[in-house]
Amino acid sequence: MTLGTRVTLVTTTVIASVLAVSGYASLKVRRANLEADLGREASEIAVALRAGIEPVTVKDAALSDLLHGRIRAARQPGELFQLEVLSGGTDDKIDDEAWLLLMQAAEIQAAPVGRLFDSASGSRSYAMAVPLYDAVGLELPRGHPARKPVAIVGMRRDTAYIDAEVAATARRIVPVFLLLVVGVALVVWFALRATVVRPLRRLVEGIDAVGKGDLSRVILAERDDEIGTIAGRFNAMTGSLREAREEGERAGSARLALEERLRHAEKLATIGQMAAEIAHELGTPLNVIGGRARAISKKAGDAAEVGKNAGIISGEVARITKIIHQVLDFSRPRGPTLTRVQLRSVVGEALAFVGETVRRLGIAVDLPAAPAPPDVPGDPDQIQQVCLNLITNAIHAMPNGGTLRITTETVVRRKGGLDLAPPAEYVVLGIADTGKGIPPADRDKIFEPFFTTKDAGQGTGLGLAVSHGIVKDHDGWIEVDSPTFDSGPSEGPEPPAKDSREQSSRSSTRHSGAVFRVFLPCAAATQADEPADRAGGEAESQPGVEQAESIGKD
Repeated sequence: MTLGTRVTLVTTTVIASVLAVSGYASLKVRRANLEADLGREASEIAVALRAGIEPVTVKDAALSDLLHGRIRAARQPGELFQLEVLSGGTDDKIDDEAWLLLMQAAEIQAAPVGRLFDSASGSRSYAMAVPLYDAVGLELPRGHPARKPVAIVGMRRDTAYIDAEVAATARRIVPVFLLLVVGVALVVWFALRATVVRPLRRLVEGIDAVGKGDLSRVILAERDDEIGTIAGRFNAMTGSLREAREEGERAGSARLALEERLRHAEKLATIGQMAAEIAHELGTPLNVIGGRARAISKKAGDAAEVGKNAGIISGEVARITKIIHQVLDFSRPRGPTLTRVQLRSVVGEALAFVGETVRRLGIAVDLPAAPAPPDVPGDPDQIQQVCLNLITNAIHAMPNGGTLRITTETVVRRKGGLDLAPPAEYVVLGIADTGKGIPPADRDKIFEPFFTTKDAGQGTGLGLAVSHGIVKDHDGWIEVDSPTFDSGPSEGPEPPAKDSREQSSRSSTRHSGAVFRVFLPCAAATQADEPADRAGGEAESQPGVEQAESIGKD
């Protein structure tokens, strides 16, 4: 219900109530006036009656006959008042209690006394007792003990005509009352519509426009009242909002410009860092190539020396090529081409590539016997790159020999950051070494580009960053921890340590080294569904010593 309708109803109800009370009071006044007129008319008739009969000159039976004769003579059709003898001429008196009270009052007051009575039938009537005196009684003053009426005549009239007059007045008032109520309702409604509803509607439209972002809306303050004050406050509010929006836009533009400059500065810093790292990484092999080229020019006649130097040059060129490929892989990563990958076969191929280096450094490879894990959806080349990077890092961590342990198993695990997601099945590739390990303070940085703990010339710091990106593209993740070399296969990956104290206490009870666990989901492949069995004849071939030594040192 709108405000105008509600106010109209309330106002109309109040006015209708006032008019109803006024009409009821008017009807009561009308009835009282009619009853007063009846009393005055009865008094006038009583005066005329007394003037025609007094002084009473007969007594007893003659008086009674005289009074009844006069009353019969006065009775005519349509007579308003009906007369009757209440007492006179004899000792008989009317036994009606109402008349007796009036007779007593008229005798005491020595004057006509009238009043309204309610009859048993429900209708009301007006009755008046008129005392009559003889000549002696008329000469005595009122209130004299000897002044006694010789007869009392009663006058009666039915008051139904008063009820009829009041009802007729009510019938005349009701239509006027209804017209007044309807007229007041219409006047109030149109007045509210013009003075309240329309201004408020304009104000609501302005508020809706402001809510939709239009701050240019202005409401004219046409009146000097509360609505005009609200319009003025609304205009002031929209003005403040416009200023705040403009200020916010200026601040946003400045912030965007600052962020753009910061991103540009970060890009320049990254490019500078990359250029410095590339220059540093390429400087060593280029110096070696230059030195060997000068040695070849000096010993051009020694074929053995020339062949040796040519082989070294070829290895260093391969190293430069790998560094450039790693930089390109990190700067322009490509999405994986999903097929079904047999993780055991990929691990076998990776071990075949580094087999010569493993034998030369005296590293023992531990492959615990366990059921083959299910195939995982992934890109075989990218997963093989991850295996090679992790195995190569493990080899570099054990320059004086050690144990390289590689496990594959299936676990049910909930991915980190998805606490509300149900646990899923993952294949875990674990690569552990017995090297010097990774300090706890460096474990949060090892997946950052160009971060490396190796000596100069041994790695670019891109291998783990590239591997982390590949595993993330396969909807998996990598965890790093200190290994335990217990008997029997591992029962599954341990959860990572929560803080450095837990890491230090854990590493204090274990052997040195590091273990990388690669979690890959076991969901079905969404693209090609061909098996990636690469454990054929290629796995049987062993790379040369120069090829094994030139694998990326990350």
